[in-house]
Amino acid sequence: MGDNFLLNKTTVFLCYFLCAATAQASTTPIRKLCYLQPKQSQPLYIFTSLDNSSQTAAIRKNKILEQHRLVFSNTDPNALFRKEPISVGDCFLVNLQELTSLDVYEELDQQSGRKVTRATFLPAVHYLHKDKSKQYGLLEQSILHQLTLAKDHHESRTNAIVNYTTSGQKDLFLIYITCPAERNSLCDLKIKENGAWLKDPETGNALNLKVLARSQRANSNPELSQRTVINSDTPQGIYYIWGAVIGGDNSAWSQLARIDLDAALPPINGQPYNINSYLLSQIVPDRALDDYWLNEWPLAYSLGRVFLRIAPGGLEVQSGNKKYNATEGCINTGDNQEKLLKIMVQAGIFAQQEVFAATQSTAKQWHLAQKLGKALVIIKDRD
Repeated sequence: MGDNFLLNKTTVFLCYFLCAATAQASTTPIRKLCYLQPKQSQPLYIFTSLDNSSQTAAIRKNKILEQHRLVFSNTDPNALFRKEPISVGDCFLVNLQELTSLDVYEELDQQSGRKVTRATFLPAVHYLHKDKSKQYGLLEQSILHQLTLAKDHHESRTNAIVNYTTSGQKDLFLIYITCPAERNSLCDLKIKENGAWLKDPETGNALNLKVLARSQRANSNPELSQRTVINSDTPQGIYYIWGAVIGGDNSAWSQLARIDLDAALPPINGQPYNINSYLLSQIVPDRALDDYWLNEWPLAYSLGRVFLRIAPGGLEVQSGNKKYNATEGCINTGDNQEKLLKIMVQAGIFAQQEVFAATQSTAKQWHLAQKLGKALVIIKDRD
C-alpha cells in the first residue's frame, strides 16, 4: 500500500482543516495556516528551499526531488534545503492536494549523509513575521495540527485577474491561459497585446486557442491535479517568455519552435521581497500578490520544477474530436502552435527564422525572446 494516496493519517488531517473551514464560502483546497502560540515545548520546523535564484540549484533540486528524496544540511553553504525553526506569528499558504511523501536525508558532509526518515510533506509559501519576507519550503504533515487556520484569506477571482487593465499594459504582450481546476479538460488561451485583446486572424472573432495543461501524472496521484511534484500538471502563476527552442530531430514536431517559459531561471515573483513590484502591478492587482495561485509557480520552482514550455504536443483525432495528449507538465497546444507562433512573430517576440525551420535540421537551436521582460504568460485556474 505504501503511500496509498496518503489516505489513512491524511484523512484525519484533511478533515480537521476542511471541517474547520466550513465557514469559508468556497470549497477551495487553499488554506492559510499560522503559528500563533506554541502548543508544546518542542519547536516546530520547516525545510526551507535555498538558493532560489540559481539556475544550477534549480536543476539539482529537480534531479533529487524527482527521486522523491529531500536532502538538507544546516552546515553546508551549498545546501539546497535547511531545517529551520518556525517563529510565532509566521503564516503559510498551502494547497491540501499537494501532499507528497519523501525520503529525508541529512547531509553530514560532502561525502556522507544519513537517512533520517520517510515523511509526508505539504509544500508551503512561508510568510515570516519578523521581517515580512517570503520563503518557500516543506512542512511536515505531523506538525500541521499545531497551526491555526486563518479565515481572512481569499483568493482573487479569475475574472478580476483576466480583466485587470492598466496603462502600463500598452507595452506588454500577455498570454492568459485559464484552466479547469481539475485539468482534465482543455484550457482557454487568449492574448492581450498593448492593452487590447487580439482577434483571430483567420475568423476575425476574439482569439481563443484550446490548450491542455495536464500531465501524465506518472509521479503523482493520478486522481488529483498536483502542481509542485516533478512532472505534474502545469503550475499557476506568471511566466516570462524566455526564448524559443527549435530542432532536435528531423520530425515535423521539431520544425516548430517550443516556447521556453523558464530557462530554469527564477519566476518574476519568487524573491523574498517583490523586487519586480512595478511590472507585477501592471499585470495583477496588488491584492493578488499574496494569493496562492500567484505563488504556485515560484513554490513549484523552489521544489525543482524547471523547463516548462508551450509546445505542439501530441494530438489525436477520433471521430472528428480532438484529443490532446498529456505531457510532463508543459502546455500542449495541439495543432495550434503554428498559429500562436505566427502571432508572436507579428508582435515582434521572435523573428520568423527563429521559430519556423527553413529546412529540416537535427541541430537544436535556442533563441532569446526579443521582448524579454515584456512578454509573459499568466496561468490561472477558473473559479
